[in-house]
Amino acid sequence: MKLSLYLLLSAFAANMLFAVATSKDSGPITLEMLNVINPAAARSTFCKDFEKKQGVKGECILNSDAVAPINKAIAKYKITRLGEIAATLAWMLFESEGWHYVINHNPGNKGQGTRTMMSWAYVSKYAKELYPDKYAKVIGKFSDDTSKADNSTKTKVMDLVLNNDDSLAAGFWYLTKQASSFHNKKDKLRTLNLKDFKDYTWNGIKADVSTDDNGKKQFTWEEGRTAKWNEVNKIIGKAKLKQLVTGSMLSKRRRNH
Repeated sequence: MKLSLYLLLSAFAANMLFAVATSKDSGPITLEMLNVINPAAARSTFCKDFEKKQGVKGECILNSDAVAPINKAIAKYKITRLGEIAATLAWMLFESEGWHYVINHNPGNKGQGTRTMMSWAYVSKYAKELYPDKYAKVIGKFSDDTSKADNSTKTKVMDLVLNNDDSLAAGFWYLTKQASSFHNKKDKLRTLNLKDFKDYTWNGIKADVSTDDNGKKQFTWEEGRTAKWNEVNKIIGKAKLKQLVTGSMLSKRRRNH
């Protein structure tokens, strides 16, 4: 009886949270999940209200705009661990302030953007990898030393990756291509492990880190990161991917017999 109940609950959880993909836009993250994690962006007037109040046009998106690109990115970069998905979503939601922004406004660093607010150095690498021909034309004379690119060039390069698909995939690209020591490692970005998320933020993303006059690293922490991480993990971090997949498969087998 207990086993049957366990299988029933597992199958139900699988259908609710990590249902087997049935269309090109489906995947482990559902719109319902994002609406709970980031409820403000579930409102149809979310962006209209923000743009009217802040005067920032063309950056804000709704959860309904984000869900398909996020799932595409998870599939593209072969992300299978819940801790990695949760960390990347928390990173994006924190830096974009819940999908409000896609470029840096404060302090206004040119070339810094995507939903993760990657610095110019990584935006340049990302754009070059995705669009090598377009990138080559835009970067021009700065190709040998992109750190010397002027603001106009930085903006043009960044524009290549500000579309929804690329801007929402940037965090997963970064994890797999620029911080691979945190990807698919048993002792990194473990599910529901805030310490691992802090380690990734400091030593993978290299955020909230500064250097003192003696060259020693100083680590700080913005509690807003914890808040976003908690919001994400309340919904997806408590699930066990293998258990949910197993439950779904068992449920499917039972229906076929």
